[in-house]
Amino acid sequence: MIQLEDIKGNFKRDRALKAEYSIRVLIIKEASGLLCMNSGDYVLTPGRVFFIPEEGIIRLEGEVNSAYWLSFSSLLYSEFLLQHRDSQSRNLFMSLSFRDLNNSQAQKAYSLLEQLKREILAKRDVSYLAQYLSLLLGFSAVLNAELMDLSVDELQQVLRFRAILEQYFKTERSTEFYAAGMGMNSRKLNGFLKKAFSKNLPEVLYARLIREAEELLIHTDYSIAIIAEILGFEQANSFMSNFKKTKGISALEFRRLN
Repeated sequence: MIQLEDIKGNFKRDRALKAEYSIRVLIIKEASGLLCMNSGDYVLTPGRVFFIPEEGIIRLEGEVNSAYWLSFSSLLYSEFLLQHRDSQSRNLFMSLSFRDLNNSQAQKAYSLLEQLKREILAKRDVSYLAQYLSLLLGFSAVLNAELMDLSVDELQQVLRFRAILEQYFKTERSTEFYAAGMGMNSRKLNGFLKKAFSKNLPEVLYARLIREAEELLIHTDYSIAIIAEILGFEQANSFMSNFKKTKGISALEFRRLN
């Protein structure tokens, strides 16, 4: 479902880059030359991240001393799309695009990629890899302004928090529970979440619950009562009031419109 490899060497445009999966990202660490597509040629520069559409054939021309070639399946990509619903994110792979990271941002991206290689080799589960990929794409595409100011260690803490949240958001509501999982006290956790997401724990948690509710309302025929039970609400009325407060419309109206 995901493949990440280092590439280097002298390349000529008569040879296409092969990828295991259809969605691809090329991250340049040190190179000179061109990325060549039917739409044109693009300069290879350090810190440049290319987001490559599925149908595009990629050729390189020049010398690559160090670069990362990442490909992944739509299943892993779906988590990124769920977390990033704006048009800029949805269109990231519609045509070839790229982002240029400054030196500090690029070094963080390289560190994340090296850690991702280790996670892939360790055969981490799909849900964890999906969270990691979503974090990496959000950071390297400069889609999450808050993430850009975080250190590598803090980005790893974001990933750890997301992994805990994904496992327990339906059953656990207390700040103390998530703080213990992060090895922090409640005040420190909320301070970290404010820095990373501009939200405290209850806001992050309910945003995740509402996102899951949207998926259930759209893709299942479950009643409101059953959805409320799945999401850990003791009463359907509590779920409905939280949904309307967050979305501005009732759960039933949301289902009807979608």
